[in-house]
Amino acid sequence: MSNKPGQQAQPGKNQSQTERIKQLQTARVPGNPGSPFLTSPANFGSTLTRAALDKKQEGQIIPLPPLKRVPPVMELAEVVGSQYVQQIQQDGQLVFHCVGDTGLGSPWDVDAVAQIMEMDLNRPNPADHPAFFFHLGDVVYNTQYSTPESKSKMYQPQFYIPYGPYTGKILAIPGNHDSNPQEDPQSIEAFQDNFCAIPPATAPGLTAALQSPNRPPMYQPGVYYRLDAPFAQIIALFSNGGETEGVIRGGTGGAINGGTVGDDQWNFLVTELTAVKAARDAAGNAPRPALIVAMHHPPFSGGGGHSGSSFMLADMDAAFQAAGISPDAVLSGHAHVYQRFTRLVPFGAKTMEVPYVVAGNGGHGPIQPVKPSFERTPVKTPVQGVSADGSSDHSLRQYFNGFGHLMITVTSRVLTINLIGTHTQTHQPVDSVTVDLVTNKIIHETPPFDHPTAGEVSSAHPKKPS
Repeated sequence: MSNKPGQQAQPGKNQSQTERIKQLQTARVPGNPGSPFLTSPANFGSTLTRAALDKKQEGQIIPLPPLKRVPPVMELAEVVGSQYVQQIQQDGQLVFHCVGDTGLGSPWDVDAVAQIMEMDLNRPNPADHPAFFFHLGDVVYNTQYSTPESKSKMYQPQFYIPYGPYTGKILAIPGNHDSNPQEDPQSIEAFQDNFCAIPPATAPGLTAALQSPNRPPMYQPGVYYRLDAPFAQIIALFSNGGETEGVIRGGTGGAINGGTVGDDQWNFLVTELTAVKAARDAAGNAPRPALIVAMHHPPFSGGGGHSGSSFMLADMDAAFQAAGISPDAVLSGHAHVYQRFTRLVPFGAKTMEVPYVVAGNGGHGPIQPVKPSFERTPVKTPVQGVSADGSSDHSLRQYFNGFGHLMITVTSRVLTINLIGTHTQTHQPVDSVTVDLVTNKIIHETPPFDHPTAGEVSSAHPKKPS
């Protein structure tokens, strides 16, 4: 009779020492826990040493491309028009799409995500229509991974064709695959051609470009910028081309950076945070926009093929402290799975509850799940997290091992982040969290659920419909 997985046969009394060793020996190193790897508390940092992490991304960090305009601030009206912005103000809410890591997945997966997002644009209540899609990076990927390839040729098959049915406007920040010079020395230039284009010099030329039946390029101020919209401000950061760690200032990253990045982006972050705080102070108790900070590399991650970036976490925290303000939510991609963390942030006399959401499940596959336990039992949430510096100010509240996208809704009082699962066969959110912008507390969140749930993948790819 064979033993069940994880069980060992009991040695007989007359067995020789050698036979007992053979029978008691395991294929794994003794001491492997019989509980989830995300035991409480859990360390969400990488298991690699700093030297190993640095070695993995040598030559992947690039200097910041010059901004297209200064200051790098754009209003939503530049994207969707003043009339639509006025309608958003009248409706009393801003709704937008958000997800990352869409390029080079199974065509069926990528197309399915885009098609479900297109359906959102036709919801019965016009006020619920997303105003735009904010892409969290990795719009395109190398198709071979082994030799440099021209990224400029990948936007058509990996981006424009899958999102051909999607009629909304699309903004983006570069991911590491959109900027890694080892994959293409011109990677970041290709991204800018598509998202940071310079508008035509003449009025007729601009009119022709915007009225073209083809999707026009986006005229973002640069690879990092601030977007001002009714009810929300988004600070979009470029966390550079490293495969493991994000970098936003010159003193960070040691050997992998070497001062290559400089401090311009970090100074921009502090400047914009300071300006937001000054505006809030001047407005007193009046309703204020939600502040969202977005980047590609996640500060926290417990799965998806990538752990959290300690560099990003440290640099952002330093900027928040310097400006005396914290965001209401932090969004990122890179890890190919959905994860929602809650971080407790002391500010003044109160402690803020801030969602840190990882949404790198936009179609690039396969999904790399939050790892199960040693007994192959799914991780039970919530799980207390421990950062690399030993602090335990955050916890993993929810995850979803499947493709999907975020629907973010902001009013003058609350910020709600919904995850819509692509393969759940419903428009209802798989996961949801709502933050009160006055109290800075989470006032609603989806309770933990059992895994796998509808829409999660149990293998490399979900089954295609027959």
